[in-house]
Amino acid sequence: MKDMLVKLLEGQTRLEYEITGIKTEVTGLKTEVKKNSIELESIGKNINIIVEVQTAHKEQHDFSFKNTDALIDKKTDLIETAVKSVSKDVKEVMESVDVMKDVIGRHQIDIEILKRKPV
Repeated sequence: MKDMLVKLLEGQTRLEYEITGIKTEVTGLKTEVKKNSIELESIGKNINIIVEVQTAHKEQHDFSFKNTDALIDKKTDLIETAVKSVSKDVKEVMESVDVMKDVIGRHQIDIEILKRKPV
């Protein structure tokens, strides 16, 4: 009976050591969980900052694009007006040249034009 009680006591002592070891491991795990939670919070804050910066960049890009688009539209309108004006002037000059050819004689003007061209 004494041997049985000794074995029970030894078993109980072993269990106490194992429980103490488990408690130590649990404490270590709690510490690690706290560290991970803090790191996750930090990562979350960094992600929020990145989102804010990206949003600001997108807004700046959209604003710049709208301004550039408006400027291109203005320049295009100006070029279109200039081309129309030049086309009208060229048409008037061609009409004047046709009238002069009729007055002076087409053959004489064609000969003068050919004389001026390099060979």
